[in-house]
Amino acid sequence: MQLVLPSGSPLYIFSKSYAITQNTYKPPNLCIIISKEQKNTSIGNIQAQAREAEKWAPGFAKSLQSAARHLGNTCTFDGTHVLAGTSREWIKACTGEDFDLDRFPIEFPRWQYSASTISLNKESLDLPELSVLRDEIERYQSSRFALFFPILDSSLIEDTINAAYHQKVSTASPAIASAKACIFALHALAIIVLDGSEQLPFHASLQYAREAHRHFPDIFSEAATLDGLQAILLLILCSQGLAADFHSINHLLAAASRLIYDMKGNYSPRMAWDNPSTIDYHTRHLFWIAFVCDKGFSLVTGLPPMLEDSQCDLTFAMIPPELLDQSNEKPHIYGDPYPGSYVHTYVRLAFIQSKIHRDLYSPRALRQSNTDLLRVIRDVDHSLELWRNSIPVVNRPSLVAYTGKIVQHVDLRASIFHIQYHHCMLMIHQASSRCDSWARNLDTQGTGSSLAISVTASRSLLGGFLHTPFDLGSQNLLFSLSYFIQASINLFCKILSSPFDTENHEDLQIIDRISQLIESYCRPKDPECYRAKVRFAAGVTFELKRLAQCAIENASRQRSAGILR
Repeated sequence: MQLVLPSGSPLYIFSKSYAITQNTYKPPNLCIIISKEQKNTSIGNIQAQAREAEKWAPGFAKSLQSAARHLGNTCTFDGTHVLAGTSREWIKACTGEDFDLDRFPIEFPRWQYSASTISLNKESLDLPELSVLRDEIERYQSSRFALFFPILDSSLIEDTINAAYHQKVSTASPAIASAKACIFALHALAIIVLDGSEQLPFHASLQYAREAHRHFPDIFSEAATLDGLQAILLLILCSQGLAADFHSINHLLAAASRLIYDMKGNYSPRMAWDNPSTIDYHTRHLFWIAFVCDKGFSLVTGLPPMLEDSQCDLTFAMIPPELLDQSNEKPHIYGDPYPGSYVHTYVRLAFIQSKIHRDLYSPRALRQSNTDLLRVIRDVDHSLELWRNSIPVVNRPSLVAYTGKIVQHVDLRASIFHIQYHHCMLMIHQASSRCDSWARNLDTQGTGSSLAISVTASRSLLGGFLHTPFDLGSQNLLFSLSYFIQASINLFCKILSSPFDTENHEDLQIIDRISQLIESYCRPKDPECYRAKVRFAAGVTFELKRLAQCAIENASRQRSAGILR
């Protein structure tokens, strides 16, 4: 597992440097340190060196590798992780207690393995019955999930079936092992997304996902194939839905990106090939799906993307007028998504997510001036607003804090756009905490404050799932947990920075209720890898609420004693 470096740092704590601002909680011991830094530059240099050493210390790195896999890349304004010593000192100064994740099990059971799968006598699973598979394919192709992840091509899936079930290879499916892995992964994902949240047999899905994973050595020993790429993309979605395992997803995305490069999916087919085939066009289509997964994962974790923009042709094919009305008949044209389709909308959001990571959180971006930083924030915010306005009103997200019951039907489409939009808003405007003038202001309430927008985005992201019937079943929960945790940490840090804020009570309730919502999905019948992630997320968010309450009480006691004004 790679160390999550400050180049990612997508979520910043409202740090101890804000202790010098007026009308803000000022932990006395840290105020003394800050004043010394201002008077003596050498002390500041020493502390900076100590923080840098802390990032690279082997023990600390091991802690981050384990925690970041489940928390996401949550960092302070100076690039240190939320679990770094300097961050913990600030939290303890505000709350009087340690933020100790050792109370929660970090090393989760790996979904790929079980006691039976590592047995030398373990027999492989049989392929699902063909009639069952065909029914699943038909249902998947017409599902809302497939609107965003249309991995299958109806004209090519028969070649995969013939190779897997009848050992009849073809140009589209030249490798039997890859075809079988694709079928196993497809069956595993279909069980997750099609069978409903109440009767969802996650154990069956897990078994077939493990079987698909067992074929990966064969996939990597063969030439790059369409079935191999499809199997990896399907398993990325399974890994997220079954365990939200960042470690595995990171490796799967790396494998998918190398296959895409080998198969020239990063190029427009009509530029890469003299006479592009259906296989070439579908490879290009899978590139866009991988691009969406890669950019979203990169923004959540802070890890560099696997598909580098400069190595990819990111232009869409020109659609002939006679094909403009066929968007309901084909998933793509020349491998590129139809304008107005959900894949097209999601890809345009991925462009923005890539820009957020590159221009606000990359090593180069962390060195830019305050003027450049604020300019980028305005530009990316404008791009996101244009994207939001392009979405039909029925599914269009809004930067409002949900406070009451909203009676309207919403489904997976609105849920995805809601969570992605507000997470992007949080990531864009949280970056303003690196700007000295904005940091000194620390206005988390004023409508013109970038920090205020990040706080509002966090409230809206969480409140939408508390007060609106968004589509959040067991099959979708683990796709959302990282966003819930990051938004909760944002509100937590706002409370610690401004413990007398009049909106703190409402924010505490939001964090508490989201913790209860997560915990309600921890069911005994689900696999341990699933339940462990749910328990971890519920425990962390509840701990954030408890520590935030401690910070308010601690600040009140100090104000009563005359320490704070």
